[in-house]
Amino acid sequence: MKKIEKDVENLKKIAFLLVAVMLTLVGCTSTNPSLKDVYLNAMDQQSAEGKVTISADINIDGMKLTDDQKKVVSFFESGFVMEQKVLDQNNAYMIFTAVNDQPLRDIGVWTAKEKAAVELFLKGEKMYFRTSADQNYFMLDLNEVNNIGADGPSQYEIQQKVMEFMKGSFKEYVTQFDYEIPKLQDLGMKKITTPEGEQQVLAVKMEFGVNEVLDFAVYTLNNLANYENLDKMAKEYLSLIPMPAEFKLTDEQISEGVKQAQTQMSQFTGMLSGMTEESLEQMAGFEFDFKVETELGISMDKYVASEDSVITVGMKNPTTGEQGSAVLNVSSLVWNVNGDVQLPEITGEVVDALELEKDINKVKALPDQSPLKKLFMQEFNATFTIDEPFATLGTQFEMLDAAPYTKDGNTMVPLATVGKWLGSEAKWEVRTGEVTLDVNGTVIQLKVGSKEALVNGEKVVMNTAAETKNGRTFVPVAFIANELGAKTSYDAETKMVKIYFE
Repeated sequence: MKKIEKDVENLKKIAFLLVAVMLTLVGCTSTNPSLKDVYLNAMDQQSAEGKVTISADINIDGMKLTDDQKKVVSFFESGFVMEQKVLDQNNAYMIFTAVNDQPLRDIGVWTAKEKAAVELFLKGEKMYFRTSADQNYFMLDLNEVNNIGADGPSQYEIQQKVMEFMKGSFKEYVTQFDYEIPKLQDLGMKKITTPEGEQQVLAVKMEFGVNEVLDFAVYTLNNLANYENLDKMAKEYLSLIPMPAEFKLTDEQISEGVKQAQTQMSQFTGMLSGMTEESLEQMAGFEFDFKVETELGISMDKYVASEDSVITVGMKNPTTGEQGSAVLNVSSLVWNVNGDVQLPEITGEVVDALELEKDINKVKALPDQSPLKKLFMQEFNATFTIDEPFATLGTQFEMLDAAPYTKDGNTMVPLATVGKWLGSEAKWEVRTGEVTLDVNGTVIQLKVGSKEALVNGEKVVMNTAAETKNGRTFVPVAFIANELGAKTSYDAETKMVKIYFE
């Protein structure tokens, strides 16, 4: 019974996630010209090319930011450009280029002579990426990243099913969606210039703020709460997600979860119906400003060929006086829709990124100018907190079966945790009390109760000996880190020990 209740609760979360996706995706109207037709048409779109430029004007005078944080703000203010070429849902290319990368250089994130840029390829079930400072591409097998086993569907098969869902059940849902955008203006025909040349588009202007967002949320939630095919759509959507048999929901559990979700959506709709920007500010305890102004250029083939948006966001705490605001400017062009799109070639050596995560020596061998080297190094970092049974190993938060502690000024950590952190299974010799760790060719041998250790056969004297407590073997983690070329730092206030590679 408890398992069923837990499964239903998980389904509720998925249902509300689906609602959030729909709120984001569905921007349609019955007002002429019909944006719903444009949106529906986009679902059948295959290939296209595009360019998006994003910049911001950020006011941080009332915010307490460090110098590095201010430099990051400067980077976003100068903006970046994203160019993309899409052949189909399984083959695409994108490149992100900084308009001004000096703020990144000022904080040491970017040191290469090349202008900061990142390239991404999607080719079937594999993703390739590199920065403009890298000679080779790094590859990720999406099946391995998503832990899809040999018996499960491939990433490609999942993507195909998702596209079928989007063009089937979800498109059916959008077709019956009949929301009229309150502030929509038809500006008539205008010319835009793309790499393909000039074309005539129908200009449409929209404006919305907090009250319009609330109105749209009320309509959408109410629409979902009363959509008779939501049960069918939820079952189809959940069937696309690979999951272990013990977590798979029955049709009855899904139906019950959908009913509960629709009831909660109806209740939430009633609560939102009476809300305004002023009442939200009173509830939140601070003043905020939100406004979006968008002009779309709709082509004769019914797709969005151009977009110019200005998004204003502001926040002020009337009690403390702290405030901040930002104006985000977004401009985009789309062309060669359903045309013959040519993707760039992947040249040079290709490195398996997952293999790098297993071997720090391979990461160290990467060129120093590669910004991705620091990123891969973070996979081998670790953070322990004295007297607390948890740690961060690489980028993963882990609960421990025994808490680290200090002895003679040294941080003692469970040996099993060290092995998991370094990807090395500790070999334990019960008769002699010896422990061996082999970390990518560096062999460390310890003996419980002894300060002497062997590192690749060479004798080394530790500050404190490994020891056993409550059935667990603890080792001085700083010693092991030092032998692997890592550095350590300690924060006395938080009692956190950080081990990191540079």
